[in-house]
Amino acid sequence: MDNYGQQLFKAFGQIKKSSMTRLHKSGISKLKPHEFFMLVTIKHRYEELVLESQSLGTSSPSGVKISEISRCSSISMPGVSQTISTLVKQGYVKRITTESDRRLVYVNLTPKGKALEIQISQSSFQLYDEAADILGPEETQTLITLLEKLSAAFDSIEEKQNEQPERKTP
Repeated sequence: MDNYGQQLFKAFGQIKKSSMTRLHKSGISKLKPHEFFMLVTIKHRYEELVLESQSLGTSSPSGVKISEISRCSSISMPGVSQTISTLVKQGYVKRITTESDRRLVYVNLTPKGKALEIQISQSSFQLYDEAADILGPEETQTLITLLEKLSAAFDSIEEKQNEQPERKTP
């Protein structure tokens, strides 16, 4: 299979460069990309938790545990904590402790964080909508299907790697 892996990697790099240039113009320059994606992760996971609590008839949580963010984003706990600390300093995220257990810390977006996440997300969607218009509906749907297949292939590779026993060095 020739060098398709290298070509895919290069294409994704070009997409990242092109899209990030546009997003920086829209306000993401206030954040590093991983900080913005942390805002998105907190927002979406919190929305999921609210829906879960509503379906169970329990009270909504005040935020998301850092351990959950780590699990959802596949970022280490220290990495999540460091990014959260930066976002707290910038006023985009707040830490919330409970009276019953002061060790338990939740995080959630501040109004300033919610506003920035909405602004940048809308700009992202607009960028992808414009690209979809250029590609046309048929090519856009083909691309979506192929990207979903690629994601499933990555998941399959990961599962196979997790199934293999670790080799011990002599």
